[in-house]
Order: sequence, then C-alpha cells, then structure tokens
Amino acid sequence: MKQIKYIIAVLLTFLLFNGFAQQESQFINTMNNPYILNPAAGGLTGVMNFEFSSRTQWLGYNGGPQTFMFTGNSQIKIKKDATNALSEFNTDDKALFSDPIATTGKIKHIIGGRALNDVIGPFAKTSIFGSYAIHIPFTKKINFGLGVGIGWSNFRINQERVILYQEDDAAYSQFLGTSSSQNILDANAGIVFYNDKFIGGISMTQILKNKTVFTNIATNSFYNRHFYLTAKYRFDLNENYSLEPVVVGKLVVNSPISLDIGLRFSYKRSVWLAAQYRTSNAFVIQVGANIIKNIYVAYGYEMATGRIRTASNGSHEVQIGFYLGNNRNMKREIKGDSE
Repeated sequence: MKQIKYIIAVLLTFLLFNGFAQQESQFINTMNNPYILNPAAGGLTGVMNFEFSSRTQWLGYNGGPQTFMFTGNSQIKIKKDATNALSEFNTDDKALFSDPIATTGKIKHIIGGRALNDVIGPFAKTSIFGSYAIHIPFTKKINFGLGVGIGWSNFRINQERVILYQEDDAAYSQFLGTSSSQNILDANAGIVFYNDKFIGGISMTQILKNKTVFTNIATNSFYNRHFYLTAKYRFDLNENYSLEPVVVGKLVVNSPISLDIGLRFSYKRSVWLAAQYRTSNAFVIQVGANIIKNIYVAYGYEMATGRIRTASNGSHEVQIGFYLGNNRNMKREIKGDSE
C-alpha cells in the first residue's frame, strides 16, 4: 500500500503540481490563434481556420513536455435562406497573402473543435472538445461574442516510460492494472470583444473542477480552473507596416499570475516577427508568414529565464495553418463590369 501512495504522490506532483501551478498546456501562438484559449474567439474573420501546432518543451531535459494540438473553427449558416456565412477569400496562389480581417456588424454563429495530446515524462493527457459561439453587434463597428465548449479528457500513465527500482513490484503492477487512467467530462467558456483592429477576451477552462480519482483511490487534488485574459491591438504605421502590442494573462488558483507581454511587427499583414516576455519564466521569439495558397506557418523559440534554464536548451514550437473561404464570384464581377 505504501508503494501505491508513493505512485499517486508522484503522479500528482508532476501531472497536477498539487494545484499550485498551471495544469493546462501553454502555447506561443495564442494571439495568432486566440481560439486556443477562448471558445468564443473562433469565427472572428469570414473564413474557416484550421491549425496544427507542435510544441517540444525543455530540450535537453529527459521526459520534457511534448504537445500536439489541432484546432478548427468557422462561421455557419443557421437558416437556409441566409446569406453566405463565409467571405470571399481567394489568394490566386500568391505568396505572402494578407491575413483575413475580422468582420463585424452582423450576428454570427460559430462552431469549432480542438484535439490535444500532451505528454510529460510518464504522464499523458488526451482531450477532445467541441464548441459553439454566437457573436452579435455591440456597436456599429464592434462585435461581442459568447462561447462555450464541452469535451472529454483522459489522464493516464505511460507504462513504457516508467523505470522501477524493483521490476517485479506487485503493488505497482496492481495499481497500473486498476488505476492508471482517469476519464473526465469538462467544459470551458469565454467572452470576446473585437473589431478589425482590436481583440480582447476573458475565458475559463476546466470549469467543472473535477476531483482527481483513480478507481477507488480518491485524492484531495483537483483539475483547477484556469482564467485567461487576452488583448491585442494593431497600429498601422503606414499601408505596409504595423505593430501589435499583445498581452495574455493567466491565473490559476493558488498560483502566481503569469503575464505574456509582447510586440508583433508585421509587413503587409503577411510576414511577422514577434518578441514576448513571460513574467514567470521565459523570453520568446517568433517568426511567421502567409506563404502560399491560403497556408501560413510560424516558428517560435522559447528560452527559459527561471531555474530550469540550467537544465534546458529551450522550447520549440511550430504552427501550420490553413484559411478557407468562398471563391471569388466571377459572374458577379463580370456583371458589374458590364453595367
């Protein structure tokens, strides 16, 4: 029984951090794709958005976190006779196309989804969430949105990554056979304000605050609620260049507030360079571009500034995304020219 209690203690230390640290995965790209943190922040523009993210954290540290995530979101039509939910977005195979602009002034219905797999040492998390949001005009040029997400998560021990001092430990084998994973139903929610230059939002994840229970072994730990504040504004310096100050705040119960404060410099909303400082422990640099045929890519390098900097060579993050909208209406353009 002592061995079982020891295993649970290790599990809660590394996976849940005993409720004193962030349990959710973190990404550099959260302001390029705010839907990562906020289910209300999908469908800001008039196009579908799909994105795959890969993050390898704490290089040089054996068993460091590895995270893979796929997200997608889009406006949809509710009524058959409604106008098209998606805007025209045809890059004509041009490289360095401009980012789509946020659209306002009408009611929008948005659906989305997120799938994630996160591994740290012998512990792993897989989750799948779906979301719905509604956006309504707050003023003539500002929209307000409210979104909710519901999904399933599985937390487990990867037996192949566990090294035992005593290989034939019967208590450990019994624990893995009956208590090596937990499935939970959870929810997240958020609100967002935005126009063609500004976006601000507040969101919360792990709303249900599920208790950590592995079969018949109950604990006093929870999957704590996480609160996020996001804000970004684009200053157009001229027709080609723009600056975007970015702030992402993170709060977990019994944990210090973490702020990501950054600045993104972009050329024709097509190529960007960003720098960001995380008050808790890191400095980040990111580059990205809208390359060709509606596809964009971004790479970020995160250098730890806290204690772990002596054991880690930093973290790498890659995003590959795709925009999809309606093709250009050539018949309408030809008709307009003829008139």
